[in-house]
Amino acid sequence: MYNKSIKLITKREKKVKLFEDKNEEEKAEKINRKDDFDHLREKYKKLIENVERHNNLYYNEDKPEISDMEYDFLVKELKKIEQEFPELKEEYKNVISYNNAEYETPTDRIGGVASEKFSKVTHKIPMLSLSNTYNIKEIEDFDQKVRKIVGLKKKLEYILELKLDGLSISLIYEKGILSKAVTRGDGQIGEDVTENIIEISAIPKELKEPLDIEVRGEVVLPISEFNRVNQEREEAGEEVFANPRNAAAGTIRQLDSSIVKERGLDCYLYYLVEAEKFKIKSHEKSIRFIENLGFKTTKVFEKYDDFIKLEEGIERWHKDREKLDYEIDGLVIKINDFSYYEKLGYTTKSPRWAIAYKFPATQVKTRLYDVTFQVGRTGVVTPVAELEAVNLSGSVVKRASLHNFDEIRRKDIRIGDNVIIEKAAEIIPQVVNVVFEDRKGREKEIEVPLMCPVCKTKLIKEEGQVALKCPSSICPEKVKREIEYFVSRDAMNIIGLGEKIVEKFIELGKIKTVVDIYFLKNHREELENLEKMGKKSVENLIRSIDESKNREFNKVFYALGIPFIGKFNSNLLTQTFGSIENLKKQKLENLTEVKGIGEKVSDAVYRYLNNEDNWNKIIELKKIGLKFEIEKKEEIEVENNPIKGKNFLATGKLEKYKREEIKDIILSKGGNYLSGVTKNLDFLIAGEKAGSKLSKAETLGIRILTEDEFEKEFLI
Repeated sequence: MYNKSIKLITKREKKVKLFEDKNEEEKAEKINRKDDFDHLREKYKKLIENVERHNNLYYNEDKPEISDMEYDFLVKELKKIEQEFPELKEEYKNVISYNNAEYETPTDRIGGVASEKFSKVTHKIPMLSLSNTYNIKEIEDFDQKVRKIVGLKKKLEYILELKLDGLSISLIYEKGILSKAVTRGDGQIGEDVTENIIEISAIPKELKEPLDIEVRGEVVLPISEFNRVNQEREEAGEEVFANPRNAAAGTIRQLDSSIVKERGLDCYLYYLVEAEKFKIKSHEKSIRFIENLGFKTTKVFEKYDDFIKLEEGIERWHKDREKLDYEIDGLVIKINDFSYYEKLGYTTKSPRWAIAYKFPATQVKTRLYDVTFQVGRTGVVTPVAELEAVNLSGSVVKRASLHNFDEIRRKDIRIGDNVIIEKAAEIIPQVVNVVFEDRKGREKEIEVPLMCPVCKTKLIKEEGQVALKCPSSICPEKVKREIEYFVSRDAMNIIGLGEKIVEKFIELGKIKTVVDIYFLKNHREELENLEKMGKKSVENLIRSIDESKNREFNKVFYALGIPFIGKFNSNLLTQTFGSIENLKKQKLENLTEVKGIGEKVSDAVYRYLNNEDNWNKIIELKKIGLKFEIEKKEEIEVENNPIKGKNFLATGKLEKYKREEIKDIILSKGGNYLSGVTKNLDFLIAGEKAGSKLSKAETLGIRILTEDEFEKEFLI
């Protein structure tokens, strides 16, 4: 898509060459010819349509087809035409419409269009975007321009902060209570997404002081959560998100707020609107002010008055960003002193007192020499690009997911193509586009498989899904993946059942489903003779299998591997309905009515439990002794224990428990486990080197517990 788009801009016919011709006289002679100018007008129109299309995909559909750098290139080319030929811009001004809304050209507009799905809100003060650059030299030019406007010769103080890659949000509080949350929209009018925003635990619902205030920031999806969500979507046969930003934006634009709760969104604030009302005179002090009110910030606000050191800071963050659990696509440089802001003013789209330095996308070209197919635990067949080995962001990449066959067709990917790859969220390699100009005509189309590549069962495509699935319940690869999930620490926690053991016993026909795990003790001798196994290892494995029968109902339910069922949903459903039989007899609408459980989760649970093969497997596991109901003792504990309904968080180095163990205990007893320190937090369990979370909790007056205090008060 990128290459096709660029051709609209960069390809010049020999006769015209309007933008390559530096001879002004010759250029003037050419544009005097009507046919040449008509040709230019058509190119300009197509470029606008192309930019508008990508605007819609990015801002409104949350499904970008090109990278930020590629998009910025298109806009830059559009600006270049408008600067050299303003008559073209004037001609199309207030005429071009997109999504039934009239605007000037895309170079004058901020963001997308407020969706009709939500109520529209007019921003009291416009939410502008930042002018950006990929070039340090242009930051130096920015500094010089600023000094010229304000007439300043002495050193100027700048704040360097992270440019979060998420969904811009404005939070409005009345008397300290969150009253409204609004997206940027087109900068003037945004979407009211308050119902979804209140599901994000990092956003305070009540401030420490009863102020009328507006703050702005970014809703993000942590990289760890992004990878989890995408894995779940891929396994369920759904389209994966292109990057964490689109995942965050797509989540906030859901009409079902329970989905927001499931996805682990976070939010960082970086701008106080009308700071002068609070007699604040610098950006740095405004950040400290909102932190003290209970807002979460990145804590990265580096102050510089030396431009060389500022540039060194920018260079350092090229590498340091890899340490973060959220995506940043660049850095923001802001003048610290508010007194300069009014004099510098604004353009139609951006303030003149700030600029964004964007990291160029790390992309490399390589050859796709084959496509193989992977089968996941839910049966989804994923096409995988086999690549000539290439170094990307410090690691050697040989393979990249192609996600699904719709994606392959959209990008027109073929075997033998030279392709551009990059890492989504700096972790997952993906094919961005094809280098069409490198094609020789010998490339082969990727054939869609009809049969499972492992068990040769005919593949199916479920209604409303993009992926092909293997329906067989005994497909060896599905079984292997199911077992890996079933024995994992968060599920049945069976230690010692490694991939090679599983593969060997599947091959020998000893394991066909997870049920067979509990009969491995009948094959003790064969186990002992396996490579890297011995009598002691086998004893430990069999003991671990037996101990897994004591796992609580919520863990067992989670271990089944039902699509979209994470630990939170598993705990919620098992606590609500008490037994697997009660869960099975529920109508779909009964499941959906559970607060925190959306339609997608309800449908997945309903389908799974009403599948004959799945239900037979559950019956067998129950006969073996696995717990498929909440024990009376557990019910009493949940009902009467002091944890129920309280909000907890653990931080620092713990001695008695792992953090996940603490979390599991709290959830199993009806408590809530938060992702960050907010005013809603009731207790912080703090170990050694607790750091900033402890400091913030103390500031907010939240009760701090040691592990011993937690045990004494809540567990004994």
